[in-house]
Amino acid sequence: MADDKKKVGRQDRNLISSKERYEVDYAVKQLQKQVPDATRQAAKEAFTKAAKKISPSEGREKIMREALKILKS
Repeated sequence: MADDKKKVGRQDRNLISSKERYEVDYAVKQLQKQVPDATRQAAKEAFTKAAKKISPSEGREKIMREALKILKS
């Protein structure tokens, strides 16, 4: 089933799809805002590692926290 971009809400905001380029780009930009000296590549790698480690159904916040932890280490 295709993603209907017109239907957005709480459920959609809590999830993140690593298959959607714009969602990954947004997540990487958010990581770079929190760690300004991080390169785009480093932020993307941290996000990818976190997304592999944590199930997408556990939510965007948990993945982003883990990615931030990876990026800062």
